[in-house]
Amino acid sequence: MTKKHISRSLERHVMAPRSHTWEVLLREMEAAVGPYHVEGDPAPHGAGAVLHLTLDPQKPPLVETVLSFEPPWRRAYKVEGDTGLDMYHGTFLIRDDGSECHLIWGVVVDPDPSPEGLEFLELATTVISGFLDHVAASSELDRSN
Repeated sequence: MTKKHISRSLERHVMAPRSHTWEVLLREMEAAVGPYHVEGDPAPHGAGAVLHLTLDPQKPPLVETVLSFEPPWRRAYKVEGDTGLDMYHGTFLIRDDGSECHLIWGVVVDPDPSPEGLEFLELATTVISGFLDHVAASSELDRSN
């Protein structure tokens, strides 16, 4: 019997064009976690880029590696480290809607995560929800200036 992976997704409607929102997404991502430890192809955000995510200063950072980078609409990544999960693959998508867009995040994790893995998934979903709100608001504010 095949087990189904667990997934979560979030979406925000943004009153700004996709290309602008894409630039804000990348800028705010780096602002939130610091510069890339390894630049990707194309530099700095592309495939192979590595960010370190520090959730607890007492623990080693989580490592986020960009798997796919397709401006201005898709950035896929994996997170490795002490998450309680064997697999965490996330994607940011921006769907074009003319002068507006939709910012979407999705994640897929283990089929049978540990309690620690489920706790991390809920934390990640909460953090990303706030991040999407911030990117949407920043995109709309930047656009009006």
